Amino acid sequence: MNEQTISQRFYEDQSRELREKYQKAKDGGSNSQNNPKRDKAQRILLLIMILYSIILITFVLLLYWVRDFRYFCYGILNDFSEQGQIIGAIYIGMIGLWFVLTGFNVVLYDILAGYLIQPFWFALLTVSIAKFLAKYFGFLIGRYCVRNYIYMAMNENIYFITCYLATERKPVKVMYLIQFLAIPTIFKTYACGLFRITHWEFIHPTIFGTVVWAGFWVYMGSNLESLSDLLQSGDTSNYVPFWLKLGMFITIILIIYYFIKLTQSIYQEIQNDASLAELSHILEKEEEEEDKLIHQQLESDL
Repeated sequence: MNEQTISQRFYEDQSRELREKYQKAKDGGSNSQNNPKRDKAQRILLLIMILYSIILITFVLLLYWVRDFRYFCYGILNDFSEQGQIIGAIYIGMIGLWFVLTGFNVVLYDILAGYLIQPFWFALLTVSIAKFLAKYFGFLIGRYCVRNYIYMAMNENIYFITCYLATERKPVKVMYLIQFLAIPTIFKTYACGLFRITHWEFIHPTIFGTVVWAGFWVYMGSNLESLSDLLQSGDTSNYVPFWLKLGMFITIILIIYYFIKLTQSIYQEIQNDASLAELSHILEKEEEEEDKLIHQQLESDL
């Protein structure tokens, strides 16, 4: 049995199980059963998430509250850029890859890359390639390294089940929408490897979202008039026009509304499937009863 067949069977079994659990949860039932392996996986995953959150929050607070730390980060990137356009861009791109792969995807990096790498198109190409490769590596890790473990820990969680079923039904649309949600990067990379999507269904929405976001911030960096003001304040929101902030807020509201409608349609679809299965079972029973009566009638005639 080849790897593709094994993966297909895994997702079919997972989908069937999650649909049953989703219907029970929506109908007010309980999915929880005593499972030591699952409980252990949940505790380990929770511990990892707590430690990761502490590290991430500490880094973000240092970046936005401590001026010397911002200058330190800029100094590292600036030292690399001084080694030449190509070599500097490669080093800066590798740093960006590491940022995204570890979940530290901050817009200040994009702005500084746009400021240090010239011209604009070369900076955008560098940042986009680095970020896409990091996201795709994360997707591969999620799919081939931690998929079974995370599934064991999360397959009782109604939010995970909902996201899985939504992605299964509208994979491309959901992947595009995820790119514009203000959520941690790990949910756009590693988590996507858990869902029932193809590589291509992940790749082209990710490329689009990466280029759009990177293009905006890299452009801001390439046209930055005063780098010292940015490093002094650390506030990148001042560089975002009000109309864009309003547009992003409306977009997020519409995405949330779409997800709510999608989950409602998924629940209705699962209910319809269950009704059809029940009807099919009833018809089979009736056919068995008719066959039994016919058989009894034939025996009595004989």
